[in-house]
Amino acid sequence: MLYISRRRATDADIVNIVDAARARNARLQVTGALIATDARFAQILEGSYAAIDELMDSIRRDQRHVQVDVVQDRQDDKRVFPIWSMAYSGRSVFAESLIDTLSRRGSDEHEGRHLKRLQDFMREFARTSL
Repeated sequence: MLYISRRRATDADIVNIVDAARARNARLQVTGALIATDARFAQILEGSYAAIDELMDSIRRDQRHVQVDVVQDRQDDKRVFPIWSMAYSGRSVFAESLIDTLSRRGSDEHEGRHLKRLQDFMREFARTSL
């Protein structure tokens, strides 16, 4: 599952978000990755439907971001981030354009191409963060 949102969090808030997410995700057996830009968040979550639903309820209530928009609800059995309870490598200027493009939503073909670019970028930053 991948969602994007508009960021209200400070840099200090993000440190707290990542620390809390790593502990909670490990407890729920959820893996994934988070990207923060100056204006947005993008996050991939992998795990059971029940665990993801629990997290999304909490994420939607969190005042540190708004306009939470699930752009991919597909659940694969194979995890892309199997060793990361929450991969995070700091703020990304490059990802801003990828996330912004998805937030405007176009044709399915156009959206699918940009979704894949964002997912590939997130996989790569998690891989190189090892």
